[in-house]
Amino acid sequence: MVDANLVLGVFWLLCGLAILIPSVLIFRGRADLHVHYDESVDPAYVSRRAGTTANLMGVLVVAYGFYQLFVGYSPLLFGGLLLALLVLSQLTKRFAQGWGAD
Repeated sequence: MVDANLVLGVFWLLCGLAILIPSVLIFRGRADLHVHYDESVDPAYVSRRAGTTANLMGVLVVAYGFYQLFVGYSPLLFGGLLLALLVLSQLTKRFAQGWGAD
């Protein structure tokens, strides 16, 4: 039987890659790929801020996936991951809408 930590670790790695692929594209100048992108905001600003924030989200998910693969489940780290993703997703949304662009 397959260990649950192995299955969930691979799941988190795949989720992290699903976040990293579009976030790298956003970071490289495709700000229009962001769901909440406002056309009136400078695309270079959105690419820099929202792309970096989304990259951080992907790296955190991949790091947690490796942690669960090699160490196992930790409720404290899992809660921290969820909280970080909640905060960072709100930040990337606000950056895409032009928050702090002045």
